[in-house]
Amino acid sequence: MRLKNFLPKILLLLGFVLLYFILSYQTSIKDFFSSAFKKGGIYYDNFVYPATAKSIRHKPITLVKKETELMLYIGEPFKSFSPDEWQEFWDLIYEAYPKEPSEEPGMPNRMRQLTTDEIASELMERYPQPFFSFTEEHWQVLFGVIAGK
Repeated sequence: MRLKNFLPKILLLLGFVLLYFILSYQTSIKDFFSSAFKKGGIYYDNFVYPATAKSIRHKPITLVKKETELMLYIGEPFKSFSPDEWQEFWDLIYEAYPKEPSEEPGMPNRMRQLTTDEIASELMERYPQPFFSFTEEHWQVLFGVIAGK
């Protein structure tokens, strides 16, 4: 019986103490939650990136036709690619990468697919021969095969 009368008073006192801390630290609590929601939004955007992006390249079910066309139209290095190298190449084309640094410290980078210029520079870095000697027409053929045109 005594505990039954004492419990509401304890809860009321704890409520006032909690209210005091909330009012005292309201700006830091607000900053914490806004930062957490912003970070959560970036993680969510990165997770659902392929489904929401408008101008995204989608990986087809099979890449055998494109691989054959690349070996036929361009030749090396595609003729001597191993399955792992093909996987790295297609990941470079279709996957999203954190290319832009975040504006605020502590925030994750936003993911996006590489542009054709970035893909070209990555290919020149990984396979200097023959990509350094590619002309504009060669790049158009390469990206035409990739785009399926």
